[in-house]
Amino acid sequence: MTIETLKQCRKAAVDVRKAKKRLLEHKASAGSISGMRYGDAPRGRGEPLAPQEAYMEKLEQLQEELGKCERIWEPLEREIVKATKNLPVITRRLIVGYYAFAGSWEEVNERCGVSRKQSQYKVRKAFEKILEKA
Repeated sequence: MTIETLKQCRKAAVDVRKAKKRLLEHKASAGSISGMRYGDAPRGRGEPLAPQEAYMEKLEQLQEELGKCERIWEPLEREIVKATKNLPVITRRLIVGYYAFAGSWEEVNERCGVSRKQSQYKVRKAFEKILEKA
């Protein structure tokens, strides 16, 4: 594992978080769509979509986007978890929480019950063990 892998995983995890947030916001904006019907006829000549159909198309697009983000993130996340399995629990939680699950350092430190200085020290020492030497 390299530092580049960690950065790629963090970026992918941030993308997954953003995609989930957009999906939840879209679902929250749905209102009542119980009367939804799909028409079998394709739309043509600029005919407007029914609000329910527009909602479902946007929902499907957001779900597809989330799926793409998750497919990129999952192998990177597994690699980080595998590389950190021999580290102490707190150190593993710090690295996995920040890089694999895109938490901020404040969130991760609070969950682990350590200060920022302690987490910096632990992560630096862990990197010496797990990162490949270039």
